[in-house]
Amino acid sequence: MAYLAVRSFTTIGYIGGILLIGVVAVLALTSLGDGNGSEPPAGAGTTATDAAKTPGGEEPTDDDTEVVTVGPSGDFTSINEAIEEASPGGIVEIGAGVYDEQVFIDDTVTLRPAGDGEVWIDRNCAEGSGIHVRSGSRVVIQGIGIRNTDSAGVIIGFTEEGEEVPEYVTVDGLSIENFNCPDSEDQYNAGIAVWTAGCCMTITNNTITYRTSGFVKGWGNGIWFKSTDEQPSGGGHTVSGNTITGGWDGIGGEAEGDDHGTFDRDSVIEGNIVRDCWDDGIQVEGGNVNIRVTGNTVSGCGTGIAFAPTKIGPLYVERNYIHDLSIGEYENLFCFKIGYEQPGEVYLTENRCQTEGDGILKTNAGLPTIISRGNCFNVTRYVLTMSDSVPPGTSFDGDTMWTSDPQRFVEWRDTQYYSLEEFQAGTGFEATGRESPDCHLDQG
Repeated sequence: MAYLAVRSFTTIGYIGGILLIGVVAVLALTSLGDGNGSEPPAGAGTTATDAAKTPGGEEPTDDDTEVVTVGPSGDFTSINEAIEEASPGGIVEIGAGVYDEQVFIDDTVTLRPAGDGEVWIDRNCAEGSGIHVRSGSRVVIQGIGIRNTDSAGVIIGFTEEGEEVPEYVTVDGLSIENFNCPDSEDQYNAGIAVWTAGCCMTITNNTITYRTSGFVKGWGNGIWFKSTDEQPSGGGHTVSGNTITGGWDGIGGEAEGDDHGTFDRDSVIEGNIVRDCWDDGIQVEGGNVNIRVTGNTVSGCGTGIAFAPTKIGPLYVERNYIHDLSIGEYENLFCFKIGYEQPGEVYLTENRCQTEGDGILKTNAGLPTIISRGNCFNVTRYVLTMSDSVPPGTSFDGDTMWTSDPQRFVEWRDTQYYSLEEFQAGTGFEATGRESPDCHLDQG
């Protein structure tokens, strides 16, 4: 089925030699957990390399897979025409150049460069996204550039009612810049937007830049997921190794108040670098059933990591490095955002928070159940504020705590504590904690 699109092509390079035959990245996640919120299922946190292998452990090959080429000496000059021609499971290889077209994907296909130079989809801020994956399982998009889009750089989902939603989609190694041209106040006008799609998205090793010059902060997220109780994604997502600069939230989404909101369940956000965003570096808010946020670095944003709410859990926030934050659009300046009426379970382990502002700040009524171990807080305001009743199971111990403000150390249920010794005596927590600006952690 053909789609109306602008299909102009400007040559940057020439396809030379024999077209490269590569590997089709096919995601093969294990089955999801049973939703009891106790332990992560065996497949949670599967790496992108493991996920690309077949169940037998061998990587699939495309020796016999149809390859359709795009470029001045290719089969087509339009990416859309090549996709329409490719058989299900086929490969579209794109020659070096700049392509002004909105690309639509509705079936299994691999989209990748031919290897003769850079490939850019440049929309010149015309209406629409760069690539829209509307349906199809095991779609792979690799190694291309997308810039100057009116809305999102890549949209996965946002499917017509009754149509099959995409699932098992891999987006790897893209360069996405200058998206959300009009600066519309919609977070879903993101670098990559996963919009009520299916399970098992693999978003890895992409470089996402809101603006390449001038004021880099703005309204679209770097990566945005939408999952709701009415249309749950099923989770099983991996967001790993991405570098995100500017925009609103670096990584986040909605619906925040739904049990299946944002990443739904059984998902991993790891090893990402987020900087200079206007609000949250990483926002994981919703049910947060078996979600792991680990080994990420956040700087220059208003908030480091937000998990208000965590309605169910367990949420694991581990070994993240948050430093040198900058006041956000809402005057926010703190490492961790907490609070909500339903006290889901959060494991806060070996994180490093080193910034002006607060360490852990409650912004909503109610508190999660936090089990805090081995974290380091070196801040200029409160290390910790827990002004509501503390849920059963809450436990703080073995943390390093420091503030440069002698009038603010910990606020605990409307009681001020001005030192670790006072906090230990008043609450019984942090029996093995330290009051020191020296973190002794490996991050950074």
